[in-house]
Amino acid sequence: MRTFLLVSIAVLVASSLLVWKLQPSSSEDGRIVLTWVSDENPARKAQAALFEKLHPNIKVNIDPANSGVEKVIVQCLAGVGPDVFDAFDVFQLSAFARSGVAMDVTDELHRHGIDLKAQVFSGILGTCVFEGRTYGIPNNIAADGLWYHADMLRNAGVSLPQGAWTWSEMIPIAQKLTLKSPDGRIARYGLMFEWWNWRHFFAGFGAHVFNSDGTRCTLDSPSAVAAVQMMYDLVYKYHVSPTPVEETSMVTQGGFGSGYISLFAAKRGAMAIGGRWWLEQLRQAKGLDLDVAESPYGTTHATHAYGRGLLVNKDSRHLQEALEFQRFLASEEYLDLINEQADGAAAFKAADEKPSFFHDPHHPEERYNAAWLHILEIGKGDDVSPYVDSNTVARLLQVQLDLIQAGQKAPAAGMRDAAANINDAIEKSVAEDPSLKERFHATVESTPR
Repeated sequence: MRTFLLVSIAVLVASSLLVWKLQPSSSEDGRIVLTWVSDENPARKAQAALFEKLHPNIKVNIDPANSGVEKVIVQCLAGVGPDVFDAFDVFQLSAFARSGVAMDVTDELHRHGIDLKAQVFSGILGTCVFEGRTYGIPNNIAADGLWYHADMLRNAGVSLPQGAWTWSEMIPIAQKLTLKSPDGRIARYGLMFEWWNWRHFFAGFGAHVFNSDGTRCTLDSPSAVAAVQMMYDLVYKYHVSPTPVEETSMVTQGGFGSGYISLFAAKRGAMAIGGRWWLEQLRQAKGLDLDVAESPYGTTHATHAYGRGLLVNKDSRHLQEALEFQRFLASEEYLDLINEQADGAAAFKAADEKPSFFHDPHHPEERYNAAWLHILEIGKGDDVSPYVDSNTVARLLQVQLDLIQAGQKAPAAGMRDAAANINDAIEKSVAEDPSLKERFHATVESTPR
């Protein structure tokens, strides 16, 4: 196993060196080239183009092919990494920070008057701040609300509460909005949500993946079980959301695109849990009468905040230009572009309090941005454990969620098994790393019983 791992790393380094040799450090017109590892969202091109317009001596090369935490870390350690790269959650940030490839920019940002804790929504800090030090600036922020077809609700004589409301209030409304066809099949669901979005339900039930010091997985806690039980009950008890089989049936029928955003736009659901970034696709569907409200909660008035943070490779060949690109994400021009694109929302609060955010002249039908501002304010970030990597946690939890979603396992049993498996992974990780072992036992011994 060790030999295989070493060979794999060697191959990755060798291929990275080849890519690095083929990657020019300057463009044909003499501009400095910055490589930005991000996703394939078309919005990135406009964001890079704006930076290039403001900095004519720099060209930004977007590289989605090299995304992946392990790949970026290995390339950076080998001296062939990108200049800047995105961290999509607190788990990725912790990996980049602990490996030493991400530059600590705490003092650098303070010199330029950027104070994330004071200026951005708290829910997004986990993609930029790790153990008290700042490594990134958030690209954007998202937090999910409740999309709904306003005309459907009017026709059904239904209105939603203003502000905070609970799942017990939601369920009868979702049932009323669920319609069956003459053959008994559900033609329209009252509520659509995606199971990868379990963190949204966790936030609304005050649930956590780990205890406060990260030494133990708490997916078997009553609050975590209650969150997943609600997801399960929406499908199997109240029948207001589709089963996996029903979802597949909707996707394969003619006239409806794939994915929940397309299904919602095709009016297969009256309401749906999703973020402002859905607008990137919903704007392409004409004639929709949409509105937004807060999503219901269970025991805690909160939602899950997520997004991306942009980090700088501390060994970048163009370090000053990379830092300049990072600071660009705090500029008024960039923040306004994010809001115009509906790439989530700007992470800096001041940009979302401008009249242009509440009333976009290019999209006067979008009269609900004030609701998004409040939803962002109640967004909570992820919790993280320093003793187990995010990919392991995600994989072990997803196995159980898939079984629960398919109706093959009860939520309590699935969460119990997920917690046990992740705690085993923590124990194994600590046993294999002496530095983690020392830190783990010191933390456990200092925690009051």
